[in-house]
Amino acid sequence: MSVLTKKAYGARGPVSLKARLSKLMEQGSTVLVFLGIILLMEVLTSGFISLDNLSLIVLQAATRAILAIGMMMVIISGGIDISVGTVMSLCMVVMGIAVIDGGLPLYLGFVAAIGAGVLVGSVNGFLISYARLPPFIVTLGMLGIAQGLALTISNGRSLYGFPETFEFFGGGTVLSIPVPVLILMGFALIMTFVFYQTRLGRYAFTIGGNEEATRRAGVNVRAYKLAFYAVVGGTAGLGSIVLAARINSAHPGIGFGYELDAIAAVVIGGGSLMGGRGTVFGAVMGALIMSAIRFGLNVMGMSPFIQQIVVGVILIAAVYLDTLRAARLRHTTR
Repeated sequence: MSVLTKKAYGARGPVSLKARLSKLMEQGSTVLVFLGIILLMEVLTSGFISLDNLSLIVLQAATRAILAIGMMMVIISGGIDISVGTVMSLCMVVMGIAVIDGGLPLYLGFVAAIGAGVLVGSVNGFLISYARLPPFIVTLGMLGIAQGLALTISNGRSLYGFPETFEFFGGGTVLSIPVPVLILMGFALIMTFVFYQTRLGRYAFTIGGNEEATRRAGVNVRAYKLAFYAVVGGTAGLGSIVLAARINSAHPGIGFGYELDAIAAVVIGGGSLMGGRGTVFGAVMGALIMSAIRFGLNVMGMSPFIQQIVVGVILIAAVYLDTLRAARLRHTTR
């Protein structure tokens, strides 16, 4: 680690045993919440706990978890991106046009999807870091732009006709493990390395913890902020591949609403909307919790419109709990 990196990263100071235990307890609590939801659904709908249902919950969580991990990078840096859902739709459509209409090989379609996400994320990052526009306003605008672009270039239609091998990425298995889960596991490991072993990840924490101090340490905060949003855009591209492979098509409107699940997953998993705190494990567990809730509500036959209300309530509750955690942390550090 360079001297410059130590200046910024070391601002948080050494992690005490008490802090480590507190972090482990917080992560363990998300596991308990997940298990509690599963047990509650079993009580409400007999037979809910089965291998098939649990497999479906994990499969449905894969895309949400991928988005949540990317979302975590901007949230811990003190930002927000509410455009990831519609950006995922746009990336999916770009891939569909490249492969189905353009006849390009599948791997180039993957590159096109991730590349489109990185490009859109970079635009968000540039407007936020260099034009100094508020992240919420920029990404709110991009939410509409990405949705409009997806509908325009697809003429509002779903795209069908991917090669047969594409289904493997959504429904195939390797050693009895679903491929989407393997993709999630690989991505989670990569991002864990990024967060704790690279400057990009470490500066996400320090910028979110104290942006001015990080800037005074000589860090190009603007460039790193742009990179954070480029990463979350690329994450939306990866999520679009997994989701499109599961439904074996590219739908221009399917991603709307995923941004709420991603934000809720990060906060439920222990991430702070005030920046400086979050873990990959927590984001994944948060996504599992959101998927378990949605799946359980579907099994109970609840209307999709009511489900949106439930998700909104969960998001508000998660943010409220985050403010309580932040207040407790401020009190303990005085």
